[in-house]
Amino acid sequence: MKNHRKKKISFLANFVLDEICQNGLVDLHAIANYEELPVHYDHYESNTFDGMLVYYNSKFHIHINLDKGNTSNSRRGRFTLAHELGHYLIDEHRIALKYGFMSAHQSKNSLLNKDLIEQEADYFASCLLLPEKQFRLACAKKQFSIDLMINLSDQFHVSLMAAILRFIEIGSREFMIVASKRGIVQWFSKSTDFAKLKFRFNVGYSLPNDSISCKYACIVNRDFTTNIEEVDTDTWFYNSYYPLFVYEQCYYSQINGYLITLVWFS
Repeated sequence: MKNHRKKKISFLANFVLDEICQNGLVDLHAIANYEELPVHYDHYESNTFDGMLVYYNSKFHIHINLDKGNTSNSRRGRFTLAHELGHYLIDEHRIALKYGFMSAHQSKNSLLNKDLIEQEADYFASCLLLPEKQFRLACAKKQFSIDLMINLSDQFHVSLMAAILRFIEIGSREFMIVASKRGIVQWFSKSTDFAKLKFRFNVGYSLPNDSISCKYACIVNRDFTTNIEEVDTDTWFYNSYYPLFVYEQCYYSQINGYLITLVWFS
């Protein structure tokens, strides 16, 4: 997503917050009610969509799938609703749907979504649920770790991944996140100020052999968080100039099956 689109979407989310939800946990249903936008929670089977914005009989409707855990107060449900509100409030999305330039499509919560329309709605949801000013205050003077990410996800009632991705965008520390399943890298991201180093891993291939992540890659029968440990920088990167070690910490949840690894310099 281009920076000018991020700025526009962030501005839109902040405008909505200033107008409707100025304090406390963001009330998504208050936003929907303000827009006179009906939200329908129903059972649409677990192998279909999380949410969908549709236009029929000259009116927009949001449909939320309970069969995928999207209740009105669940973290997944809140992100799904915020995402669909994004489709409605982003002018280009709403107008395209209304006039048939874009058909109603099924949104699915996924790390691997490459569709630009979906990425924009995800970014709107992130800006709306984790407002920049409050998020920065919540991060201030806190030690960086998985525990901080968990505390942020609890405070803003979002998933751990949503909190981590927001921290990448506006947080106070440079770091990298790697998501893997059974030792195979599925996805990664890093903050814009992270050191420009060549990686010793690739998506679709194994985690680095000497990483903490590799040691825990096959433990899938319980949730866990590892200690923060120092590992050689050469474990993760081809290194010539940077410090000799990095910090690494892992988190696994049976809910989504991803081993989440954070890597950062001192």
